[in-house]
Amino acid sequence: MNRRRFLTSTAIAGGLPGIVKAEEGAPPLLRFGLITDAQYADAEAKGERHYRSTPEKLKRAVEELHGKDLAFTLHLGDFIDRDFKSFDVMLPLMKGLGHPVYHLLGNHDYDVADGEKGRVVSTLEMPHDYYSFRSRGIRFIMTDTNEVSVYRNAAASVETARAKEILAGLEAAGAAGAKPWNGGFSATQMAWLERELAAADAAKERVIVCGHHPLAPADMHQMWNHVEVMALLEKHPCVMAWFNGHNHAGDFAEKNGIPYVTFRSMLHHPENTAYSIVEVHADRVKIEGFGREVSRELRLRVA
Repeated sequence: MNRRRFLTSTAIAGGLPGIVKAEEGAPPLLRFGLITDAQYADAEAKGERHYRSTPEKLKRAVEELHGKDLAFTLHLGDFIDRDFKSFDVMLPLMKGLGHPVYHLLGNHDYDVADGEKGRVVSTLEMPHDYYSFRSRGIRFIMTDTNEVSVYRNAAASVETARAKEILAGLEAAGAAGAKPWNGGFSATQMAWLERELAAADAAKERVIVCGHHPLAPADMHQMWNHVEVMALLEKHPCVMAWFNGHNHAGDFAEKNGIPYVTFRSMLHHPENTAYSIVEVHADRVKIEGFGREVSRELRLRVA
């Protein structure tokens, strides 16, 4: 079966076999902003994490993105670090974008009192813990990689007890991502994701799947059931890429034709920021990084 593939390219001289050529000088199909792990808290700095510096950095990023004629901005989780009241500081800053903002959930967004966990989704104006939307012919699937975790639900809940059992099994197996700050999908969310991808295939849509936790490469930030999720993505030709945050240092992997991009956090050091503008073209995805974020070009190929 032929499938579209995105590959990292540092130099494309004279073209490569099988590349789907875009019309010379054609504008991108879609441009959007991307921020992750703003992770604000009214707390003293811890190592290189300068929590109180984040609102000013977010404000500057919003000012830059506001003037770039973008369709929307994504935030890939960990909008705050702790205390529900932190949302009151950060959310008004995003209104300066002047365009829609699509959030997904990170582990630190649930670092709040048990009685407040159920309010996180509505506070971020998300339609559900996981959802999809379309923009200019591209489908974005916003997943919840915290759904099965030891922090998502109340400490005394059945769900948390079951997550602890799963974590213990991963630890016994020596899994790289067997850490209490990671999580995974339930069978229900996996089935939903498969329906979304099948629908996109049928509609001949391109898809970018987003989550907080990385699927690859293997390290201490990795999603718990990454193997099953990657196998599902590989089944569907519509999938262009997986975008995530969580690992503040950033990372990149390409597996069986799908790129897995980990975007960097803007949290680190008071003078450093990180955010991106992403362009989707007919033959490539271009990521322009600002601050400590890396610029990349992902080339669209036909296998």
